[in-house]
Amino acid sequence: MAQYRPLNDGQQNFTQATNPQIVAGFQILRQSVDLGIQQSESARKSSMKAQALVSRQSQMINQMKEQKIMVKDVVVPVDAPTQTKQDVLKKAQNKGEEYRNMDEHKIDVLVLANRLGTSKDEGLSDEQAVQKNLQFGDNKLTEKKKTPWWMKLLKEMFQPFSILLWIASIACFVLYGVNPDALGAKSNLWLAIILILIILLTGSITYNQSAKADALMEGFKNFLPQNCIVIRGGQRKQVPAEKIVPGDIVEVKMGDKIPADIRVIQSREMKVDNSALTGECDPLLRVTECTAENPLETKNLAFFGTLCKEGSGLGMVIQIGDKTVMGQIADLATGGETPDTPLNIELKRFVILISCIAVGLGILFLILSLVVEKASVDTAVGQAIGIIVANVPEGLLGCITVSLAITAKRLADKQVLVKNLEAVETLGSTSCICSDKTGTLTQNKMTVENVWYDGLKRRALNKLVAGKNAEYEYETSDPTFRDLHDCAIITSEAKFNIQVKEKTNINWLDTPTIGDASETALIKFFQPIEDIELTRQRRLFAELPDKSLAKMPFNSTNKFSLCIVNWETHDSYYCVYIKGAPEKLWTFCSYLLVEGRNQPIDEQITQKFKQVNLTFGKGGERVLGFAKLHLPRAEYHKGFQFNLNSVDTLKFRLEGFTFLGLLSLMDPPKVTVPNAIKKCQSAGIKVIMVTGDQPPTAGAIAKQIGIITGKTVDDLLDENPSMSYEDAFRIAPAIVIHGDLIVQALEEEAAQGENLPEEMKDRKLRSWCSKPQVVFARTSPAQKLMIVRACQYLGHVVGVTGDGVNDSPAIKQGDIGISMGISGSDVTKDAADMILLNDDFASIVDGVEEGRKIFDNLKKTIVYLLTSNITEVFPYIGEIAIGLPLPLSNSFILTICIGTDILPAISFAYEEAEIDIMTRKPRKKDDHLVSLRLITHAYLLQGVIATSAGFFSYFSTMNEYGFPPSLLLNFMNKPYQSIPWNKVILANGQPYAPAPTSWVWDMPNLNNPFLTTQPYSPNWQMAPLLTPPQNTDGTYDLENTYGFQTIPLNWINPELIYYDLRYIFVTYESQRWTPAFDQWNNQYSDYLCRYFDRSDSLLEGSGYPINTNACFKTAALKYAQTSYFVAVVLVQWSNVFSCKQRKMSMIYSPINRVMFYGVLTETIIFLCIVYIPGVNTWFGARPVDILNLGMPGLPYSMCLFCWEETRKYFIRNFQKPNKYEVNFFEANSLW
Repeated sequence: MAQYRPLNDGQQNFTQATNPQIVAGFQILRQSVDLGIQQSESARKSSMKAQALVSRQSQMINQMKEQKIMVKDVVVPVDAPTQTKQDVLKKAQNKGEEYRNMDEHKIDVLVLANRLGTSKDEGLSDEQAVQKNLQFGDNKLTEKKKTPWWMKLLKEMFQPFSILLWIASIACFVLYGVNPDALGAKSNLWLAIILILIILLTGSITYNQSAKADALMEGFKNFLPQNCIVIRGGQRKQVPAEKIVPGDIVEVKMGDKIPADIRVIQSREMKVDNSALTGECDPLLRVTECTAENPLETKNLAFFGTLCKEGSGLGMVIQIGDKTVMGQIADLATGGETPDTPLNIELKRFVILISCIAVGLGILFLILSLVVEKASVDTAVGQAIGIIVANVPEGLLGCITVSLAITAKRLADKQVLVKNLEAVETLGSTSCICSDKTGTLTQNKMTVENVWYDGLKRRALNKLVAGKNAEYEYETSDPTFRDLHDCAIITSEAKFNIQVKEKTNINWLDTPTIGDASETALIKFFQPIEDIELTRQRRLFAELPDKSLAKMPFNSTNKFSLCIVNWETHDSYYCVYIKGAPEKLWTFCSYLLVEGRNQPIDEQITQKFKQVNLTFGKGGERVLGFAKLHLPRAEYHKGFQFNLNSVDTLKFRLEGFTFLGLLSLMDPPKVTVPNAIKKCQSAGIKVIMVTGDQPPTAGAIAKQIGIITGKTVDDLLDENPSMSYEDAFRIAPAIVIHGDLIVQALEEEAAQGENLPEEMKDRKLRSWCSKPQVVFARTSPAQKLMIVRACQYLGHVVGVTGDGVNDSPAIKQGDIGISMGISGSDVTKDAADMILLNDDFASIVDGVEEGRKIFDNLKKTIVYLLTSNITEVFPYIGEIAIGLPLPLSNSFILTICIGTDILPAISFAYEEAEIDIMTRKPRKKDDHLVSLRLITHAYLLQGVIATSAGFFSYFSTMNEYGFPPSLLLNFMNKPYQSIPWNKVILANGQPYAPAPTSWVWDMPNLNNPFLTTQPYSPNWQMAPLLTPPQNTDGTYDLENTYGFQTIPLNWINPELIYYDLRYIFVTYESQRWTPAFDQWNNQYSDYLCRYFDRSDSLLEGSGYPINTNACFKTAALKYAQTSYFVAVVLVQWSNVFSCKQRKMSMIYSPINRVMFYGVLTETIIFLCIVYIPGVNTWFGARPVDILNLGMPGLPYSMCLFCWEETRKYFIRNFQKPNKYEVNFFEANSLW
């Protein structure tokens, strides 16, 4: 009965179908075929055990849960909306049925050739190939539909925060479109346009980064071989791989990729490399005989994309293109929706929060404006939209985008490619990293670590690494070592991939080789001792009767390889060299070579051998044994005909050998890994090793690199045999789990029934994952995925590293997937969020630090921007709630958001990491980017200080220009009032003294001499206000009476003519404004105005003189608004430096030159806006006297800085005795 076991054969890389679900698709397809085979066998044998197994597997297929379809080793994500789980199941079952009925691997080759219309020896004719190409089409996979570039660009333009800005922009357009001639309408138009420009700019930056990553990914892809060798008409021909057809005879040699699904009809030690699929680095032998019922497991088929690692062979093409196994699997897999990154989730949350605040305030003050102020609907709506827009930090999107891009570039310099910008922050919040071993934690290259000969263990330092002056424990001239050296090299097939003429000044350690990893390690160790070619020339192979070399290759059954060399001695012509598993070889040996002499093996020597072999194994080393046997010349004369087809045909016994020694090999940890692991642990990040190696090897490597620092459960049980497993598990900080235990745990849960609550599922796995130090060994791809999900269930943000195709489902499941750039497969790179271009685990630590730093810096950016944000909201509130003339105009709001604030905010992206960034624990999932404490700090603390500075400057300026604060309160809501005047100028220039009882509103029949209104009325100024002169008979000169006229007066509009609010009378002769200075000066006799308006008058009414007195005029508001703006900028000076550190004093923080440039630029911008003629009038600014009007903001700026330093001091210096507890100030004020 076929068993469910890890896949050994399959697809490595292919052109278009690089979806990570391909791997899972291949496995579920294989399992589906296996299930059908089991069902057939169950029906045939009527075996209860088989029926139970089939039933259980059927249940597993039918009970696909959540977003993954699982079948034992198989996990197939089917979360794409275009394909349901049932669709995948149905397709898998249908395709499984097809493969169950497939017999191309079972029938005789001649029968298969006849079916395909070809010849085993001659191949197809050219005419047949053309006809078949027309019939079956080209040999290529249907390209996976890609998202158009413009769709990707649109997606970037409509990210959550961008949508908020779109809404704000549309609101401004609506406000402008309703009444384009209204006061301040143009400022709304400009705001709308600039918001759109911000969206387009930031979206383009993000898209450009993504496009660069996509372009690099294209460079990673391994394409189909462009050409291949086929036999057509009995001749070898080179044809494009796309043009091969079913029935073609394809020639495959070492280094080639299999261009289609083929039936192997000839194999010369042909081995395929499936390491990217299975994680196993050993090449897998292809044979001509059928070895399994399941076509996906038999060894006489090779699939499209598999790399021929060794040997050569011929194959008959049975399927091409979409009909290949990979083509069929590609039809099963669909691209799932990528889950939101934590940063994207936080930004969505921030958008919702800001939107609620903005809309809430907008609706509140819309109601107040309509009900309390009695404003018109369009005015009230305009004010509400103003409040909503003011709440939106327009510059934040640009700051986030630029910060992420800067961080991505910084990581690129450290050999880390960020495919998804937001993934940088996700890595910073990672609390658990599930990493494979080979190629990630280790160097993915075997090296010789130790040697045992003459009965002694010695450190095997490589002469190329240690150098000439090192002290070597082994002696190359020792006769035993020389024999060990010769045996190791001669029995190895590996060689350097280099031409003889190039053998000068070569670094052999970096020279490419041909051969498996173990033999490569041997030749790189012995090459500096003696050139391996010279060693092999000294001991030439004997010949077999067919003139082939006398060699028997290694296989897993024999567990050794041997060869026979010509070595003439006084009693022998031939010597047998053997290499393999030490415990196996030891049984063949009767002697141990000691100092060049045979010493009989006794019990004491055997115990020494077993102990050293066990020691090497526990050290995570792979051990090889070596032995020799001189064949007596009396029995084995020159020209003896040996037979090495199998062990049974050997013409000598496997006994009496002399054991030469042991060599232990290890895939050593990368030099940077142990320190990187320590950094992860100090940062509160758990590193879990998930590997396919045996538990002893995995545990040993884990101890070397620091993943395991204490005793494991097995260590305690070995030391205390009487201790129970439960006690050992409870006490031990570390555990090494075999993948079989996961399967066993699942079976125990399955036995408890199907209706287990969620918290009861995977209990054992979760308990293992909760241990401080964990290693999982001998795991399958599905088990690795389960481990990732168990960690996520425990609340971890999980990063997953890998390089093989088998890692891709787990990488996809992780919160952030990390692939190796050098050794990683296309599928893994496609699934990952980040790619380590140097395959260095230490680069992950750099990424973690950058991720944490970007989270901190984004917090600082948000606090900085929200501080000024609140200064933009309160002016609207002041206008609506207490009737103030608007303290800050729209042009100034826009200038702050995307002018003065933007560069200092971006400078936080260049801020160095805080000193404790890699010693603090990872942030929890409920530790939000924008928390209540951050909002409180930004709005109610720093924002209130900045707003107070602005209002103080505003009131101070208005007071200086003749408008005391008492008069400004409810100023916009005051009704008209009548004011008696003591003196009126007549038309002829003569004064007229009206009766003291004359009032403004009492003029029914022109009985009263004049009308007037309060000088500060912001709504209407009425003129002429004087009746004709009174005649001598007491009547009025009605002929010269002028009718009333009204002049709109709005303090917000920057384009109106200046009005001196004391110009309230008109002379009849000139019809010009005439000031009532006498009346005004009587009322404010102690007031002296010192300020002059130095603005350009042409934009605001022709003929207005330069350097006229600015007091008591509408120009005063512009000076006050400018003063408010200047005060906010001054406070932001302190704010930007206060936000540099959240705990440490700014004094001790590293210098950020970009921040200084940003503050300098901010200062230059506001000085240009305020003091450059033409520029200031365009922005509605006025050249305020900086000494008298700009200074009111400085005390508040200093106050903010001092408060922040004091707050940080209390956080640092009043810590609790328990280091895990935080003090009051940290708990309540650390954002």
